[in-house]
Amino acid sequence: MDLLRHKDIGFLLCLAVVLLVAFSPIGHRLDNTLFDLWPFEQAESNSDIIVVEIDNKSLSALGRWPWERHLHAEMILLLDQAEANQIGYNVAFVEPDTSPNSEDHLLLTAIRNSGNVVLPVFAEDGKTIMPFRNNTVPEGARLGHVDVEVDSDGYVRRAFLYAGIDKARWPSFGLATAGNLETLGQEGRLPGTRSPEAHMGTKRKWTRDREVLMPAFTGPIGIQRYSFIDVLESHIDHELFRGKDIFVGIQATGLEPKFLTPGTQYPEMYSGTSLAAGLHMSLKSQHILTPILPIWGLTYALVILILGYAAVFLTGYPLLIRAPIVLTLIGTLSIPAFAIHFGYWLPTGPAAAAIIAMATLYFLKTLFFNDTRKRSDAITDLSNAKMFKETLEIEWEQCLTKRIPVSVILIEVDYFKRFVDTFGQERGNWVLARIGPILQSHKRKTRDLVARYEHEKFAVLLPITPNNVALSIAEKMRAEVEQLDIEHSGSESSDVITLSIGVATSTRTMESKEDLIEQAKAALAHAKQSGGNNVVQAEPETA
Repeated sequence: MDLLRHKDIGFLLCLAVVLLVAFSPIGHRLDNTLFDLWPFEQAESNSDIIVVEIDNKSLSALGRWPWERHLHAEMILLLDQAEANQIGYNVAFVEPDTSPNSEDHLLLTAIRNSGNVVLPVFAEDGKTIMPFRNNTVPEGARLGHVDVEVDSDGYVRRAFLYAGIDKARWPSFGLATAGNLETLGQEGRLPGTRSPEAHMGTKRKWTRDREVLMPAFTGPIGIQRYSFIDVLESHIDHELFRGKDIFVGIQATGLEPKFLTPGTQYPEMYSGTSLAAGLHMSLKSQHILTPILPIWGLTYALVILILGYAAVFLTGYPLLIRAPIVLTLIGTLSIPAFAIHFGYWLPTGPAAAAIIAMATLYFLKTLFFNDTRKRSDAITDLSNAKMFKETLEIEWEQCLTKRIPVSVILIEVDYFKRFVDTFGQERGNWVLARIGPILQSHKRKTRDLVARYEHEKFAVLLPITPNNVALSIAEKMRAEVEQLDIEHSGSESSDVITLSIGVATSTRTMESKEDLIEQAKAALAHAKQSGGNNVVQAEPETA
């Protein structure tokens, strides 16, 4: 846990987490999760959109699929007579009817007379499949692609407004039914992230352009739905269709794939037609988002990491410096919400990883230092008096049980109060912090303990150490501190900072650890009375 002491190492750890998330599938999954959890303003039910479903009820009434094409011609004629605004007829009339009683002419006539019909186009084996296998669009019709983008977790969140073989020329089915396409976007511009592939010549490759995200799909699609057979047999008032955008498509089980959308407590499987209608509704109500490129999500995460780390971990900085950092961080955290307000989605997975990494590191750091603070001194980073006494208790028991010596060294900075009065408390703390590492450097084994005992006093516990070794260690400590050459004009021992040291070692006649401490204190008092800057061992008759 020593790495928690170093802010630069902690920052590098957080940076590594951000980069790992940004350049791995984890980032995409995390961003999808945040998108699903974001409290989007839901698009209200749109009474101008109706879905006519080819459902199980319709199949029971009209027979097995595929139906005779005069039925589709009748539906288009009916909707046209009802003055429907747009008719999205999501049924793939792939092959022409070459039978003697072909009804293709009926269907084509109905489409031509309506002039407002959108038919599906898709790709197969690198080729564009258009209605009736023609190379031209049927008169009176427009084409829309029905490609559905499914994320790696099986949910549909995004769509591409344009797609096609080699060139993304076909609008999506939901976009094609919107009429005047260029009026949908703000200031006459369509939403969606442009794809480089859309402008490159590729060989027989399905390319997509203008990627959008659909927050309206995070709840049930509030669109009116009617059964095909009920509409065809006039069980539904045809006045309902006047001026409406109508989507006709397959809903019956087993005929076409269905898709999951996130956000509902009990996920519902939606047909491709329902998804197209939902996209159409999102476009018209402008409840749709343009995803910003991932590189900007990474950039945003790095900014959050730098500001967050500065605000949280650099607590020693003056308030006048930290306050602007905190305010800038708060403003930066609000950027995703502003982006959504203006119709954009900023990838926030890496930024979330940065926040989680910093929070985790800060939590561990807090636990570590709370635990350390109970056992260590904040100024010198040595063990404190409580830790010294607890360790002495353990080592004293070992001394009695195994009959091994234990030595204690008590150390005091000579005339330290005069130094503080002259140079100030901050300079005094600096001196103590300089002395601590020197004392610590003379530990010979892990059981040795160096502690700050009192204000200007230190204590060294040396288990399994005879008196002569303890004296040698104490003398080295005294000499090295004197060599620091820290000016101390108020000292009567020297013109630099020096130490007075008392050394005591356990004997068979000692009754308790308190006796050992008292002898070390007596030796320290003797060292001070002798003028300081020396080492004194406990008197033999008392040791």
